[in-house]
Amino acid sequence: MSNTMIAAIMRVHGGPEVLSVEAVARPVPDAGEVLVKVAACSLSRLDIFIRDGMPGRVIEMPHVGGCDVAGWIEEIGPDVSDLQIGAPVLINPFWNGEMLGEAYWGGFSEYVIVSAKGILKLPEDKRLVEYSCLPTAYGTAYRMLHSRGHLTAGESLAVVGASGGVGVACVQLGARAGAHVIACTSSEDKSRRLKAIGASECVVAPDGQFGKQVWNLTGKQGADVVVDFTGTATWPQSLRSVKHGGRLLCCGATTGFEAMTDLRYLWTREIDIRGSDGWAHEDLRQLLEIVAGNEFEPVIHAVFPLSKIQDAMRELEGRSCFGKIVVVPDDVFASRCG
Repeated sequence: MSNTMIAAIMRVHGGPEVLSVEAVARPVPDAGEVLVKVAACSLSRLDIFIRDGMPGRVIEMPHVGGCDVAGWIEEIGPDVSDLQIGAPVLINPFWNGEMLGEAYWGGFSEYVIVSAKGILKLPEDKRLVEYSCLPTAYGTAYRMLHSRGHLTAGESLAVVGASGGVGVACVQLGARAGAHVIACTSSEDKSRRLKAIGASECVVAPDGQFGKQVWNLTGKQGADVVVDFTGTATWPQSLRSVKHGGRLLCCGATTGFEAMTDLRYLWTREIDIRGSDGWAHEDLRQLLEIVAGNEFEPVIHAVFPLSKIQDAMRELEGRSCFGKIVVVPDDVFASRCG
């Protein structure tokens, strides 16, 4: 095995252009660690935040991003048991209170070092691109809807920003749970796609004014559960969309953290506002079983070779994508995706 690897290196914060695909030293696993050959790494908004730079968060440079990785075990460090070289695995990117691709070099590379604590065994290696989509988007959606939101069959679920990674996951998981899913999106094309993956109804609101439509679709009662991870731009509309005794769920804020809350809605409708932070290891185990059982397939917008990482980032930031964008090392891309 070569002692070098190809990785997308950033040495300063900035736009997609700061990512340089080049040869760097291949890492060696220490005690309790595993070297994984990357088969696929799906992108998330967190990858953009890390690349751009986050207030109060210092990233040591040079750095390699990429949180959500599936691949094969290449090498096992000391003090690791019950794992076999060559086994297909999904990485839980969060361990020891830190994220892969943020505190540690991530999956925009041919190889990545991870803690053995973060390894989840996969039943097969034919769908590693699909499995790589699970942790950040589907893991976040699963915990928000089930562990925190307690969504049940027959309830109405309004998903704001439904065409992105987490939004699509909420639509699919909500439909799987038997909820009446109302997907809020910005175009008729995305509306058609959302109905194809389980949305019962769609609200097309390119101006962001979706509240009245959700209100009317629910018989002027509001939705039992509203999901909003957009923040500043959509929070007031989301608040108006919740029924009396309903739940407003939040797992992030892509347009800003300061959101205006009209408190009259909060008390007159007795709304519960519930935060949800990431996922648990068990959430990912449950998702693996669901996908392995073919209950649904993660929605993939596009797959790019690692050498085109800048293009993949621009596609994600353009907000035209529907579902997940995945980056694959060029050698794997040639053999599996070419």
